[in-house]
Amino acid sequence: MAVFNVIFSEAAARVRDSLPSDRLDVLQRGLAALAQDPRVKISSPISQDENTRSLALTRSMAIEYVISDGLLVVLVVHVVDTSHVLLDEEP
Repeated sequence: MAVFNVIFSEAAARVRDSLPSDRLDVLQRGLAALAQDPRVKISSPISQDENTRSLALTRSMAIEYVISDGLLVVLVVHVVDTSHVLLDEEP
C-alpha cells in the first residue's frame, strides 16, 4: 500500500503553524497514521464521491481533508480549547 503525501491548504497551514509543540506533535502523528490509510473506518465522508472526509484525531482536534492522486490534502484543522466550556457534560 502506498503512503499518501500530506499537504495543507493555506488556512490549515496557518492553524498548524500556530499550534504549540505538543499539539503539533499530535497532529503530525495523526497525519502520519492517516497517510497510511486515509479512508479509515472512523473517518466520515462529507462529499458524494467520498474523497472529502472528516476525522477527529483527538477529542479536541479534528480535520477535513481530500484524497486525490496520492495526496492527502488537509483543508481545515479544527482545534477546540476544552479548558473553558459553557456546559459541563457531567450530570
